[in-house]
Amino acid sequence: MADQPSVTRQSAPERVPTGVPGLDVILQGGLLRGASCLVLGEPGTGKTTLGNQFAYYHAGTGEVALYVTVVAEAHDRMLVHVAGFEFFDPQLVAHRVHYLSLVHQLSEDGLPGALAEIRRLVRDHQAKMLIIDGASRFEDFAGSLPAYRRFVAELLAQLAILNCTTVLLTQPDGDDGTLNSIGTLVDAIVLLEDRSIGVRDARLLRVLKLRGSASLRGRHEFAITDRGVEVYPRLEAAPIPARATQPSRQKRCPFGIDGLDAMLGGGVLSGSTTLVAGPPGIGKTTLGLHFVAEAAHRGEQGMVATFGEAPERLIAKADGLGLDLGRHVAEGRVQIRWQPSADRPLDAWVGEVLAAVRADHPQCLVIDGLSELAGLATFPERLPAFLGALGHALRAEGVATLITAETPTVEETGLVVPLPEAAATLDNAILLRYVEPRSRLHRLISILRVHQSGFDPGVREFTITNHGIEVASTGASAESVLAEVSHLPTSSDRSEGDQE
Repeated sequence: MADQPSVTRQSAPERVPTGVPGLDVILQGGLLRGASCLVLGEPGTGKTTLGNQFAYYHAGTGEVALYVTVVAEAHDRMLVHVAGFEFFDPQLVAHRVHYLSLVHQLSEDGLPGALAEIRRLVRDHQAKMLIIDGASRFEDFAGSLPAYRRFVAELLAQLAILNCTTVLLTQPDGDDGTLNSIGTLVDAIVLLEDRSIGVRDARLLRVLKLRGSASLRGRHEFAITDRGVEVYPRLEAAPIPARATQPSRQKRCPFGIDGLDAMLGGGVLSGSTTLVAGPPGIGKTTLGLHFVAEAAHRGEQGMVATFGEAPERLIAKADGLGLDLGRHVAEGRVQIRWQPSADRPLDAWVGEVLAAVRADHPQCLVIDGLSELAGLATFPERLPAFLGALGHALRAEGVATLITAETPTVEETGLVVPLPEAAATLDNAILLRYVEPRSRLHRLISILRVHQSGFDPGVREFTITNHGIEVASTGASAESVLAEVSHLPTSSDRSEGDQE
């Protein structure tokens, strides 16, 4: 038997960061040095903006980038559009970012002339990044598909020898919007899409291929803002933080509500996620405000991420209940993050929240509005996986998190959990509900589950007073209310009685 060649593990290839927020996370560090990347997208999806953003970021590191066009669009017109983005730096134009056209060489000398010109430009400028916009136009001068593929293969091979990272911008040529005839020749393929989903438009980015490297799979939303292209990696596509899976010493995080803390054995555990569910107006937000105010009272950091009421209204509500939230906010112990618009990618919101958590290290976090959170999701079916990933991320930071959610009815004697598949991913669940025997409204609280801890499974009555929420020390009053409800005639009973 012939000797087999020995194979040794090579060092990781050099990465070329793109400078596009979020994209390097998806690419696990950026493109590979000297490799080729095909960026596919229909007109208007952001290919040209992305290519320019690559070039200016690369030039900002001190190297030279060439932006070469194969279409007849004037460069001064392109610069007018690019100049509106924050990444644009006019001082780099014609110094480290060079705009060049191949239209003349293609018309006069065909593909051989274009290849020679590209090679000359890269060498003369000592460029380490080349963007070719409208790369599919090369096929018009090739005469046949095999000739086009041979030209592209030779082009990429020569650029790899020059250690120049090449990005080809073009449209897909397959019916499914993902295929391209030169896809097998390149090292990476990035697909840009602009979809209408219901009443919303969503920009989506997907890495179809990345030779020699892993990437975050699936579709990720992105936006074109004043800063340029911003990509928002799907939270559940990222690896689970190692700290989230390692045993840690947990402490109790109380609410500062004696009856409730007694039911929970002193409070919820740090690093846990808790669902607080109940109908509108029952006190879910108030319970959350108790939670962060109590943390601030202990000298710890708290944070509220809200979709509904503005920070001023939340502070006024809390201060009206004697929680002194305004002082805690003014002194920097509580941070309120308000997201009033639902027309925003879910991962853009969570990225900002997690960045704030890692910067400010709150011990307690309240996310006020699971329904509103679900409204940010372009694809609602991903919500359970998203919440599970969010729990892992917050657990890694040691944050005790409350998430409020509305139940579908105002009065409910049974136990109704909203979005049950999503709620099942959370550690703990607290249910608030109304009952109304004999035209008098009562509020009841019960603990449905607590992960890794004992709890009181009984039902207790609670009230909202000028001093905030008060929970009964025993279940006697709740038992009396529920007994009264169970003995009231139902609507069907009354109907049968009337018929008799």
